[in-house]
Amino acid sequence: MQQRRSAPPPTSMTIDELRAQHQALEERLQELEALRSLSPEEQFETRVIKKRKLSIKDALRVMGAGEA
Repeated sequence: MQQRRSAPPPTSMTIDELRAQHQALEERLQELEALRSLSPEEQFETRVIKKRKLSIKDALRVMGAGEA
């Protein structure tokens, strides 16, 4: 089975925009994790969010902004 990679964050985004996006993803992830059980769609969304957060964190590190 082929794995999909999440797209890297656009390089035109500023550090503040990336941090804001990372925070919004964290908030959504917390909402999902607060649920008693997750549907298959919510499980998939959780995986996508985690991958996207890591991608943003990597971009911030490359940009010299340290941890998100």
